[in-house]
Amino acid sequence: MKISAIILALAIGVSALPAAAQEQQQKGNDREAREAEAKAKRAEEAAAYYADADSALYGVRYLMSYLYNKENNLTFKEDRVVLISPRVSMDRSYEGIGETRWRAAHPGQNSGGDPSLAYRLTPDYYFYYPDSARQVNTYRIISEEFLVSDSPLSLPWRLTDETKQIGEYTARKATLDRDGRQWTAWFTADLPCQGAPRDFNGLPGVVLELADATGEVSWTFHSIVENLPDDQLFIKFPEKLRTVSPDHLARLRTIFALSGNDAIQRSGLMDGKNMFPEKYRPSTGLDACLIDNPIAR
Repeated sequence: MKISAIILALAIGVSALPAAAQEQQQKGNDREAREAEAKAKRAEEAAAYYADADSALYGVRYLMSYLYNKENNLTFKEDRVVLISPRVSMDRSYEGIGETRWRAAHPGQNSGGDPSLAYRLTPDYYFYYPDSARQVNTYRIISEEFLVSDSPLSLPWRLTDETKQIGEYTARKATLDRDGRQWTAWFTADLPCQGAPRDFNGLPGVVLELADATGEVSWTFHSIVENLPDDQLFIKFPEKLRTVSPDHLARLRTIFALSGNDAIQRSGLMDGKNMFPEKYRPSTGLDACLIDNPIAR
């Protein structure tokens, strides 16, 4: 009797196995179909959003390090990238680009993330037009773009004959006294066009490293970011810019930064909003930090 029951159970298990395998296969196929549909939708949205944008030749990725709170010895680190084209360059957070590319290279991996990323995101943008020396700084809150500043940039850089090798590039030293700090930049003419972190433009080349004399603020070269066949780099200037007083904008930035992503998601402010060019993780950005050591003193 026991032997018959065992044989019956084995027979049921063997007959059920193909059905279970088929169900698992179907789930996998459905997941792949959803991922392909989402990818196609993102590509369509990106094509529309970047239709009138400048195509970047390449980008320079940096790790920004900033001792923002000296009293408690707190340092902020963020991956940044300067996208470069002949007409304009743009400094922005690298997280959105890096995370997208890492996910594409690791399909189906839902946990963890790119171990090379600091996972900090400040939604500020610095545009520089070398022909006119125009520097524009904007800030994005959800889908609203705010103008921070728009003015000519003329910095009294002092060029030296000192050089060093950074990666495969020969870099030349330049110094600058600005806003209470002494800065050193290492720039190269081995790369085309001009570009620099933040609003430290104006050198005849591309800045690979930048730091103040105390070492409290620095941008360290990480790598060159190339265009990929299915992931092109674009420089998109906002179509509409809101202008508010500096004090009002400062308050908006603080409220946004301290709200947290969950609160913003629950508020409905993001419903139907364009998700380009960044993800929205405001509480991870610099504006959420209690700063007692400003970059501009």
